[in-house]
Amino acid sequence: MSQVTIYLDDESEQAARAAAAAAKMPLSRWFAQFAEREKEKKRGDWQSFFAEVDKHKDLWAEFPTLEEIRATDVPDLPRESL
Repeated sequence: MSQVTIYLDDESEQAARAAAAAAKMPLSRWFAQFAEREKEKKRGDWQSFFAEVDKHKDLWAEFPTLEEIRATDVPDLPRESL
């Protein structure tokens, strides 16, 4: 595991410490989670894709459901016997 030294202005440090305290974790772990989230953004894997889609699920409310789409389908003809 690596160690990193960062330099922050006083206001940014206070904000980071407050966020870490609110999350009930050490400041170093809070920064590690921040870095992990950034790594996930860069990865572009399916999990992060679906997590991002889920954040905007209200935009999909007007999209019809599968049942609504298939309601007007005509049934397939039976297969021919050989």
